[in-house]
Order: sequence, then structure tokens, then C-alpha cells
Amino acid sequence: MSDQRRESAAPVEPYFDRTPQPFGDGPVDPLVYDASPRALRQRTVNFAAKRLVDMRYVSRLDRTTAEQHFCWRPAVAPGGLTFRARSEGQSELAAAQRCGDIIVEMDDADRRVTVRWNDAGFGEPVIGTAAARPGYGGTVLGPHAALQFDPQPIARRQPEAGRTWPLGDAVEKPPAPPPEVACALDAFFARSTGAYGILIATPERILCERYSEFGAADRPTPSWSMTKAITCTVIGRLIQKGWLASVYDPAPAPLWRDPRSIHRLITLIICCGCARGSGFPCRTAMGT
Repeated sequence: MSDQRRESAAPVEPYFDRTPQPFGDGPVDPLVYDASPRALRQRTVNFAAKRLVDMRYVSRLDRTTAEQHFCWRPAVAPGGLTFRARSEGQSELAAAQRCGDIIVEMDDADRRVTVRWNDAGFGEPVIGTAAARPGYGGTVLGPHAALQFDPQPIARRQPEAGRTWPLGDAVEKPPAPPPEVACALDAFFARSTGAYGILIATPERILCERYSEFGAADRPTPSWSMTKAITCTVIGRLIQKGWLASVYDPAPAPLWRDPRSIHRLITLIICCGCARGSGFPCRTAMGT
């Protein structure tokens, strides 16, 4: 063993993976999950800024509508080390905002949201910021004042004019849904006040489509885990075409090739299962 002192591993933050470089001499540095009260508050305001920046500058909701449908979510310890029901802590956070302890600032010119949590009994304010750049979803800045990369707009293939959906923009209006389906849709929107819309379709046509008062077919919406269905479909197509051998192949990430690191066990199927989207037009995000 070496008597040389090693620096402690940096905590893993959900939005900024600061896991130390695995290459080099000696054992791999451990992953450290910071579940201190300050770290949990930091993640709470980070995620709040992320959701609000998506609602304002990706989905293009006005501030009143965004704040009306925004729900606070207190962070829990990462790594699956604990569990907290969603309702726990929400009322406390909402009350802190009402009394001015939590302040939300929105910069329309910079497409940025900053959430500041002031608590004299806790110490220094906890600040979380997120920004949305054209062509991207919201990006959490964490402790940084600016993005750590230069975002370039991503070209997206537009639907062909006049061609039948889903390859084109010609959408045949679906017939009125059966009464039992209409009742189910009414119940869904009554209990899911933050939903943008719902769409049921076959590969050839739309069977049923309805949007909330602030949703629309062309309104971008954060897709989150809905993108997994799209990713899995694309992966299956790649295998069918012979462009990909197997989902059990090692993920082609250089930092995951160190034989001493557990990252070497990550395969393409694990990566696909973790994929999340940033924002797509509603018809795309709903699984088309």
C-alpha cells in the first residue's frame, strides 16, 4: 500500500457526473453520493429550475400557465438509498415560495430560470439555475454561471408537406372516439391537470387525439421516459438492418473501457433503457 494521500472522490451529482477519471494506477476511486441537507436542497432547486425552463422556453408556455401547473418535488438521496412519497415536502416548498423564502426569477432574454432558496437558519442561500438554448431542452447549470459547452442548433428533419402522417404533415382528422373512450379521456384530464395531451395511433393513422387547454399538436413538450419507446424502436430497426450486432455489446464509451471499473459492464441495452429526451413536438413525444 502507498502512504501517499489521495484526494477524496467528488460527490456524484445527478446532472453533472463528476466521477473521477478511472484510468491510472491503483484502485478505481469510489462513487460518493452526497445526501447532506444542502446537497438535497441544491438538487431540489436545480430540478425546479430545469422543469420551469422547459415549460417556459421549450414548450413556450406563458409564466402564469407554467407556474399554475408547476409542482414542487423535494429531492431524495441519490442512488436509490431512500424513498419519499411525492406528496411529502411539496406543501412545505410551496409555502416557502409563498412567504418569499424561495424566489423564482425568469430571464426571457437569456431563456434562463434561477431558483433561489433563502433560509437564515440554514446558512447561505441555495441557488439553482437552468437555461434553454435553441434546439436544446433545458440544461441545468448547477454551480456554474454559464454552459460548459457551445450549443449548436441540431438540424431536425421536417415532415414532408402534403404527405400522409407520420411521414408528412397531412393529418386526417380522427373520428369521434367511442363514449367509453371519451369518458376515459375526460377522467384522465380531470386528474392529470399538467398533461399537455394524449394521442392513440397505429403506424398509419391517428385513432384518437386530445389536448389540454394549454397543449397543442405542435407544442414541444419534455418527453422524459417516453423517449425510451422511440429509442428501443430505433435500436430494433438497427439490428434488423444489420447495422448493430447486439444490444449486449459493450457501450462504445472510452471512459468505460477500464477493466478495473464497473463501468465496463455497461452495455448498449442499459444505455437505451436510461435514455431520456429533452423536448419534441407533442405528436412525436406521445410515441409516434
